[in-house]
Amino acid sequence: MTQLLSIFDRDNETAVQEIARKCGKVPLTLPVVPHNENTARAVLSAVKSMMTLDDPAIVIQWNAPGFNDVPASLGLRNGVTGQTMQAIINHFTTNGGTDVYGQNTVFVFRTNDDLGQCENRIPGWARHQTGIPDVCISAVMVHKLTMSGRMDVSPFDYAFNR
Repeated sequence: MTQLLSIFDRDNETAVQEIARKCGKVPLTLPVVPHNENTARAVLSAVKSMMTLDDPAIVIQWNAPGFNDVPASLGLRNGVTGQTMQAIINHFTTNGGTDVYGQNTVFVFRTNDDLGQCENRIPGWARHQTGIPDVCISAVMVHKLTMSGRMDVSPFDYAFNR
């Protein structure tokens, strides 16, 4: 009976609930980023269709005020041309990341080294600056652990906060 209820629950679970189950967690214990259903669906699709075992992905929840800190220069960090969200997205994609669904939120990398090198090269202007809103609210790293889709989700906020 318990197995039947478990199967029934899986048929009706949200993408966020599925991620939590595949991580061995409950939704409230997941980091903030995958709580958005669209983002959660993109993560699940990436894990199922794009990632092989141990492939990492970074999932970002952008912070618009971080790109609008100078009222006369909306969309530009520090009011400087080229310091945009698109520039960071381009940084990820030119350094080995694949933008899942073109949503600019989930980026899959082939190896941990690829993701690590990309993270090390994030421009200084995109990192935390005292007194200015950060460019992202939260970031997490996702790893595919098994072929059946078991995954691990862990905070990756230091990428933008060092």
